[in-house]
Amino acid sequence: MAIAQMNWGRMKFAPNDARAREFMGNLATVYELAEQHPGFIWRIPDGVITSELSSKGFDNRMSATVSVWQGVEALRDYTFNTMHGAFLNRTSEWFEKVEGPQLVIWAVNADSRPSFLDAWDRLQHLKLNGPSEKGYGWPAQNHGQQ
Repeated sequence: MAIAQMNWGRMKFAPNDARAREFMGNLATVYELAEQHPGFIWRIPDGVITSELSSKGFDNRMSATVSVWQGVEALRDYTFNTMHGAFLNRTSEWFEKVEGPQLVIWAVNADSRPSFLDAWDRLQHLKLNGPSEKGYGWPAQNHGQQ
């Protein structure tokens, strides 16, 4: 069984602000690395997530990614052991501190293509109810889903 994930953050600056230039200028490379990483299956297209964020009332400072992976370990390896991890270590430069989880993971079929709206609902469920089959976060909270 594969897993889907959604992670999000609220940027300190608008995407076209000079202070966000380094982050925004590297997004395409970071996404390309994900798409080439062993275990990667799919990522929601940028235009689709932008539209879904807008329909939910979020402004352009909301940043989110929804993707499908062969398992948690492939996602973990990409997240922490690639260029993505280097940027993750610098999130405080570009992102506001938020309360609650910024990541939700759940089991899916490999051909699943979850929407941002479904993922956001799962994140809110995790925030309110804790880890479950509907969604969980990192370490041992994976309920056996590898």
